[in-house]
Amino acid sequence: MGAGDSRRIGVTTYLLDTTVLVAHLRGETAVTDRLLDLVREGHALATSAVNVAEIHRGALPRERRAVTALLDRLGFLPTTIEAAWRAGVYQRELAVRGVTIHTPDALIAGTARAHGAVVMTDNRKDFPMRDVRVEIQPPSTGRGGSAT
Repeated sequence: MGAGDSRRIGVTTYLLDTTVLVAHLRGETAVTDRLLDLVREGHALATSAVNVAEIHRGALPRERRAVTALLDRLGFLPTTIEAAWRAGVYQRELAVRGVTIHTPDALIAGTARAHGAVVMTDNRKDFPMRDVRVEIQPPSTGRGGSAT
């Protein structure tokens, strides 16, 4: 099993949604404390291609160093063909029920499912898939500063 494989006994890999990455970078202590607790407990924190693209798209020039440092510390879950296939299936199956899921969220969910990871987000409605575990990030404490 690889380092990013969440099927190791007692270890869970958490795929951090962009909302969690941004909250951490902005210094939201409840989010940062939860992430640190997970690491202390031996769990793995990871990101995906979608999240890397989204976080770099929104990063201000003064935030780039902090963004790069954070992403360098996280594992990376590749969006495999299985993940892409699942993303398309999620979108099709949910559309039949009248639910629209954006492609980036479907890809994040597909990637998490393909790697046996838990999606950590603050936006549960973006991940209504029944076969993807989702953890809602701690609520914002209202404290925190800039991403740098």
